Amino acid sequence: MEALDNLELLFRDAQRGNEHAVDVFFHEVLERISLAQGVDVSTLVDFTTWFRNNPDISKKGLAFSLFTAGFVASFYSKHGISIDQCSDANDIFAEIEYTDGVAMCAIVIGTNYRGMGNLELAIQHLTEAYSQLYKSGKIIHFVIASGLQLADLHVETGNYQDALAVCQEVWPLTMLAGNKRKIFDARLLNTMGGVYSKLGNNVLALQHFRKALEQSRELNQLPVTARILTDMGWYYLSVGEHAEAIAFNEQAMDIRQGLQLLNPMITNLINVTTIYEGQKCPDEAIKKLHEGLKYAEDLKVKMKLLQILKKLSALYEHKGDVVTSLAYYKRYNALLEEQNNELHEQKIKNIKLFVEAEQAMKQNEIIKAQKEEIEREKLRSDTLLLNILPAEVAEELKNSDSAEARYFNNVTVLFTDFIDFTAAVSRFTPRQLVSELHECFKAFDEITSKYEIEKIKTVGDAYMAVCGLPVENKTHAENVVRAAIEIRDFMKDRIDHLGERTFDVRIGINSGSVVAGIVGVKKFAYDIWGDTVNTAARMEQNSDAGKINISETTYNLIKDSFPCDCRGEIDVKGKGLLKMYYLSV
Repeated sequence: MEALDNLELLFRDAQRGNEHAVDVFFHEVLERISLAQGVDVSTLVDFTTWFRNNPDISKKGLAFSLFTAGFVASFYSKHGISIDQCSDANDIFAEIEYTDGVAMCAIVIGTNYRGMGNLELAIQHLTEAYSQLYKSGKIIHFVIASGLQLADLHVETGNYQDALAVCQEVWPLTMLAGNKRKIFDARLLNTMGGVYSKLGNNVLALQHFRKALEQSRELNQLPVTARILTDMGWYYLSVGEHAEAIAFNEQAMDIRQGLQLLNPMITNLINVTTIYEGQKCPDEAIKKLHEGLKYAEDLKVKMKLLQILKKLSALYEHKGDVVTSLAYYKRYNALLEEQNNELHEQKIKNIKLFVEAEQAMKQNEIIKAQKEEIEREKLRSDTLLLNILPAEVAEELKNSDSAEARYFNNVTVLFTDFIDFTAAVSRFTPRQLVSELHECFKAFDEITSKYEIEKIKTVGDAYMAVCGLPVENKTHAENVVRAAIEIRDFMKDRIDHLGERTFDVRIGINSGSVVAGIVGVKKFAYDIWGDTVNTAARMEQNSDAGKINISETTYNLIKDSFPCDCRGEIDVKGKGLLKMYYLSV
């Protein structure tokens, strides 16, 4: 209550319009917001809102009020609201020529851009803010704050020497009288610890981290303590001490949960997930990510939602759960596009802070890079689907989360298998066997693709493909016959070169109608069914080494283009007498 009483006294003095009192009051408010302790931040915003309702008392107070609201919105990752509030405050500070106020707005705007993932704009704003505040030297703790933010950004972009230079420049300011509360001293030590860690000087890194932790605890700066613990967790992860890394992140989580700082707590959950991934513990990682996902969805913190969704997609893909992986990837891509659109709008609103012509040119480059990122992620998702589904079916599945089974009246089905495969296996080591199958089926894939034939599946040594679906093809029978000839010739050449280190192939072909669709939920597959498929299989089973055996139905479709030898009627199990033909080319 004592802290609140002091603020009330300062507030009354500021209400009289005394500019010095306004400065003192708002500096006290901003220090408390920076530490998020002593008084609830909503109470602080309520105090300052009075100046917006009484703008004639003090323009500076009005600007400070808007700035404070923007500062708090940033604290809770409400980036768009924060940028709007600080932009309005910036206009008023510029009008009354309060350059330090303009610089403070630039700090918060830059911090928001950092949270939105646009590091280029973040560095521009924070460089400008730090330069102005350092030159003025009137608000020491904001000079230090802007320097720390800039140093953190340099670390994030890999410019470690630049980060260290900023820290060393800021360090003497911590000794000045204006920094009597030592608000950012522990933060500075922590940042320097992070820089030394990145530069590979673990001794200095650990010294700075420990000193920062000790100081933050002495001053009871709980949010800063949580940040230091988080960074120490990263340090211990980098040196391979996983148990320590998890312990420090969990300590930070406890503090942040107690203070209801749920957004930074999500960072700890993501960090712990990274550690579990390194320990090959995907189930534990997924559990933590789902916990973080709930918080991120409640808070609507998009950058962390993007991180979590991308990690979940990768982990489920690693576990072989393609359906769940794709679901998270689709959410990730949609959110990424939404985030990029919002970021673009905010950049347009704040373009006045920079030279218009130069910034407009850079804007196009940024948008292009963002679109390329979206396309890369979309390509990855599409490639994942196309590895298991025809392109048209994959597109239908993406647009509606399901694909209808369909009837196709005019298709040609191809079956191949290797003769005496079971006996031949004894001639191979397991590695040789898999390698030879891979080389053969890879060649079959290339040949069938050339003739617009859709591979359906391989089962053991059998290969199955079809032409005429999901897109109709008038030359389906001719295409399959041409592919069969190339497959046969490929295997003949391979036998000539490898002898018993490969296999004899037999091929069967039949034409007719089939039903096609997706089966299964986990590891789903595109498949075809019907008597046409069964007959094609019988054609292959009644073929001989190096021969292409076709049904009467297929013969009638290709007889004018390919010479064939009639084999007569052959008794087929379950089918009776079937007329068959060998291709004689």
